[in-house]
Amino acid sequence: MKTEDEKHIIKKIKQGDVSAYSVLIDKYRKMVYTLVLQILKNESDAEEVAQDAFFKAYKALDTFEGRSSFSTWIYRIAYRQAISKLRRAKNKEVSFETIPTQFPENETPGDILLAGDRSKYLKEGLKKIKGDEANLLTLFYYEEKKVEEIAEITGLSPSNVKVKLFRARQNLLKILQSMLQKEVDSLI
Repeated sequence: MKTEDEKHIIKKIKQGDVSAYSVLIDKYRKMVYTLVLQILKNESDAEEVAQDAFFKAYKALDTFEGRSSFSTWIYRIAYRQAISKLRRAKNKEVSFETIPTQFPENETPGDILLAGDRSKYLKEGLKKIKGDEANLLTLFYYEEKKVEEIAEITGLSPSNVKVKLFRARQNLLKILQSMLQKEVDSLI
């Protein structure tokens, strides 16, 4: 969806066409959910926060000035909502899925990677990364956001985003190496 199209849709919503908001929800719900899930590590919490973020964005749509894209704006809202929920639930125990250590019989990790499961292992690796590093990697690689947009979404400086992306890549490499041992070199 082009920026001009988004501006037209937002204008329609501001003029009272509430149903036009569903176009924006359909466009960004998967990525908002993915971003929030990376932070919260819990599907039901992520779904709740994603819905809350869209609701909050709708309520604040009159304040949207269009200086950034709608996607940057909604991601910033979702990011902040997720961080707030995480802080509120700080004392709760978070369960993490275990890293696979065994591969199917007669298959090497290289065979699995060649079979097209690189994405699966990257996603598993992202789940294991601590802090906001997974979010930064997701925004940069999956959503193809620029460093400046990520800085706007997260509230970090662009130089801090670059440093954190560098560290996140290093941490992801270590995690993938533990998951896939030698074959990770062909992945990155």
